[in-house]
Amino acid sequence: MRNPSSLVELRDPVDADALVHFSYAPSPEIVRMYGGETDSLPKPDMERSKRWLEWLRDHPYSKIIVNGGEPVGQVRLHSLDKQDRRARLAIGLLGEAHLGRGIGREAITQTLDHAFAEMGLHRVDLRVLSYNRRAIRCYLSCGFVHEGTERQAAWVSGAWHDDWIMGILAHEHSERSN
Repeated sequence: MRNPSSLVELRDPVDADALVHFSYAPSPEIVRMYGGETDSLPKPDMERSKRWLEWLRDHPYSKIIVNGGEPVGQVRLHSLDKQDRRARLAIGLLGEAHLGRGIGREAITQTLDHAFAEMGLHRVDLRVLSYNRRAIRCYLSCGFVHEGTERQAAWVSGAWHDDWIMGILAHEHSERSN
């Protein structure tokens, strides 16, 4: 799915994406923003990359983010609750060179378009570590609202950190799109 004026395209995962994932060494900055430990980052490993690809394929809505013809990350909706018409969003870019360029914001906007139109969802939420200011700015610019805080919910690098819950409703996204 692609907005004609966008340089970001979302597509289904393909076998070749494992090789792209393999080509990116884990970034300490990106791993830390996910809440991972940076003192023992895994080395690129093709089996690990194949598991990553299969993990993506196991989610009902999982897309590869393509920028300028190059796969640069993934976005997915998970924890789908059909009765309450809600899901949780997760996004990740593969390398630091892709951060701060609006790629994530465009991928999220396209994902929300799909979630609220094609999937008929009422609500999409996410969790983000309170120190991940770059991601929080992105989510706010996409229309997400800080709804609550799980205090000291994540143990990262020897300290407790808060987890923010952010959400957006279908009508809020629609109002932003008009």
